[in-house]
Amino acid sequence: MTVRNLEFLFRPKSVAVVAEPDAPSRYAEAVRANLAAGGFAGPVVSVEARRRSRFAIGADVRIGELEVVADLAIICAALDMVPSIITQLGARGTRGVIVGPWMWHKINSSQIAAARKAILEAARPHLIRVLGPGSGGLVVPARGLNASASPASIAPGKIALVSQSTAITAAVLDRAHSRGIGFSTVLHLGAGLDVDLADVLDWLAADQDTRSILVQFDEVANGRKFLSAARAAGRNKPVVAIRGGRVETRRPLDSPFTTDDVYEAALRRSGWVRIDTLGDLFEAVEAMARARPLRGEHLTILGNGHGLGRIAGDTLLRSGGQLGSLSPDTLKHLDELLQTRSPLANPLALPPDVRPESWAAALSAVLADSHTDTVLTVCTPSPFAASADVATAICEVSGKTASNVLTCWVGGAAMREAQTIAAANGVLSHDSPEKAIAVFLGVVNYLRNRRLLLQMPPSLAESFTPDIGAARSVIKEAIDVGAAALSARQARRLLEAYGIAVAEYPLAGSIATAILAADEIGYPVDLGLVLADGAEFAQVATGLRSPAEIRIAARGLRSSARAQRPGSRVSRYRLRSSVARSGAPAVRLGVADDPVFGLVIFLGPASAARGRVYRVVVALPPLNLVLAHDLVARSRFGEAMPEDDQVALQAVLSNALVRLSQLLTDLDEVTDVELASLHVETSGVVVLDAHIGVGKVAHRSELRRFAIRPYPKELEQQVDWDGRTLLIRPIRPEDETTLGRLLNSLAPEDSRMRFFDSIKSLPRARLARFTQIDYDREMALVAIDHDCDGVERSLGEVRAVTDPGGAFADFALVVRSDLKGQGLGRRLLQSLISYGQSRGIGELRGETMDGNLRMQRLAKSLGFTVTTGNDRGILDLRLVLQSSEKA
Repeated sequence: MTVRNLEFLFRPKSVAVVAEPDAPSRYAEAVRANLAAGGFAGPVVSVEARRRSRFAIGADVRIGELEVVADLAIICAALDMVPSIITQLGARGTRGVIVGPWMWHKINSSQIAAARKAILEAARPHLIRVLGPGSGGLVVPARGLNASASPASIAPGKIALVSQSTAITAAVLDRAHSRGIGFSTVLHLGAGLDVDLADVLDWLAADQDTRSILVQFDEVANGRKFLSAARAAGRNKPVVAIRGGRVETRRPLDSPFTTDDVYEAALRRSGWVRIDTLGDLFEAVEAMARARPLRGEHLTILGNGHGLGRIAGDTLLRSGGQLGSLSPDTLKHLDELLQTRSPLANPLALPPDVRPESWAAALSAVLADSHTDTVLTVCTPSPFAASADVATAICEVSGKTASNVLTCWVGGAAMREAQTIAAANGVLSHDSPEKAIAVFLGVVNYLRNRRLLLQMPPSLAESFTPDIGAARSVIKEAIDVGAAALSARQARRLLEAYGIAVAEYPLAGSIATAILAADEIGYPVDLGLVLADGAEFAQVATGLRSPAEIRIAARGLRSSARAQRPGSRVSRYRLRSSVARSGAPAVRLGVADDPVFGLVIFLGPASAARGRVYRVVVALPPLNLVLAHDLVARSRFGEAMPEDDQVALQAVLSNALVRLSQLLTDLDEVTDVELASLHVETSGVVVLDAHIGVGKVAHRSELRRFAIRPYPKELEQQVDWDGRTLLIRPIRPEDETTLGRLLNSLAPEDSRMRFFDSIKSLPRARLARFTQIDYDREMALVAIDHDCDGVERSLGEVRAVTDPGGAFADFALVVRSDLKGQGLGRRLLQSLISYGQSRGIGELRGETMDGNLRMQRLAKSLGFTVTTGNDRGILDLRLVLQSSEKA
């Protein structure tokens, strides 16, 4: 994962269009025309690419002379010509290439595969970044760069559009143009051979011209790489995604969830909002362009009449939204203002003869209420007020508030002018309550998913202490005999090591004894067989409600056992309760390995409880209680129970999910888990059926089975410094305030040494980027102390960003100005060096100004080489951590 040389794609100073003169390309013609019309400030040259005759010596393709060094080249040629063209462009200094569409139907799949491999091999020596093949191009309107064939005029704006479909891109651009919405970047990925979705997201996350990102994609190849970039983008900018592929083609018959469920879970953990239809996509574009930050999750609805307001309110509640409450003072003021006999509530029904000035007054009163988060106005044609006048009045009030005002104009021709006025004033405008509600809930979901994004579950258990020694003993016992799954006894021991109880089943030697045991347990019960050799018969009779049903089930099970295992004899009967004593339905909980995103945890109804209102949901480990509770809430577990019972049982189930997640974190050998029937009691969960798969691993995976790396709690260390004890630990999202205070407190000279510039304060977006990191791609260690009131404060920070291959990591160090020279910087840098060595990073690299003598002395004392850098006044610091054979 890298953004290296992507500036040559997004910020080129010169462009070349390479095409075959003997095979005219409409794509090349369109690109040339768009580059000319876009107003690109740099030179644009056309270059011919000709095939040599079969008797010529040298490359099979020859490109013409370049008048300038082209930063970016758009190649419009046959796919088999592209590798040779890239080689020649690289030798002439080109570092960015867009490979356009090709006549794919004229070459076979093996030729395509060979050409793709050759393209990468040609680009690698020159560090050329390749967009495509099959890319529809790239547009950066603010820079006049339109290196695409898009027929639509694209205005500058703050939305970035990234797509895997040229058709969807064209539709979105045309719709946006008609609404006056612009873009910061428009990019079509094509095959994503080199520059893929993750690379583009990394670029856009740091792009100051981009405020929000719209993504259309079908699938990704590397889940961990994608999630790392997706979460980085989602930390600072709203990201909305539409994904195809809901029609499953690779779902196993016995899988309780689909591939799309896993993608849904990945996007939630990235803080993204998922939309489902092209219509929603159009609405999302407008919302991203016009919506203001949301104050809360409640909606207040105003309508000229009762009917549409009630429909809007019902739609909101049915979709899981919340209506706001108006204060008594606001209701009193509205009563005096509107002089209506109808009871005032939310939705608020304005009188049928309401005038534009009354619309404005009522809206102002509602917006002035401290309980109001967002307002939706629903207006239909009225003989008492022209819709254009109502729109003008609403827009005037909306312009004076920081809250979002959504407008809905229901009707036909009479409403068009009102919609135009609203759009011209930057007010969100819709033609149905359902669309307006969908947009509002999309923004609410963004806020909720942002909270999930900020969760950093630790690598070590915090709320409980598992018996890891006992757990590893169980795993070793099974693997030593070559078992692919734990026995029932071993599964019980493993789960109990993590505080997850497994049910004790009464054994009965006869049907009569089994009925007595059922009377004691309480109906309904499940009945199973234990054979004479000690094995349990796989088939179980469930939900038996009487002695008669037990007898009938026993006969049926014995008959099945004889048929499936001739000569076997039934030794005993095993009974268990079919339902939890709490009354909650049984659940199914498990772990599976997704081919893209690695381990996933799923939760849903047990087979005996199917048909209930709750459903199978998926989450990516690791989980903490916040993430586990979100998973339980999405499953709708316990919704039919009394509220107090529901809260208590959901908490118990959430706790069990956290314990299962910790088990996966600790034990690489566990490959899959199936707790097919689990009862949730107020005292804890009880597992009835457990299957746990295991497999031998050569070495610890460093949690690479997880698509999201947990907070590395094992790196926390207490150190003695200057007569006090400090905590050096990895940075966390909640450190934003303390890190901001540290950086803002730096003396101007120290700030210049750290940032190579004097910075008085860092913007919140940059602080968020510094504190909300992906521990798999970078590390930041902070030295934490407490003031006299016990409040945490950061005294210093060191961070390193690792190259995708782990060959090197770039580091930076800062210590509070009044603490320089006291050894704190040494402590932090030593901790970072130890971390880099443990991760197998080859080399630690840094830069310092030639006037920063303290940093130079510290680096030399720790073994760094200090040499003159490429830039004037800059020194390079380098420390080899691993030999070249190991790195």
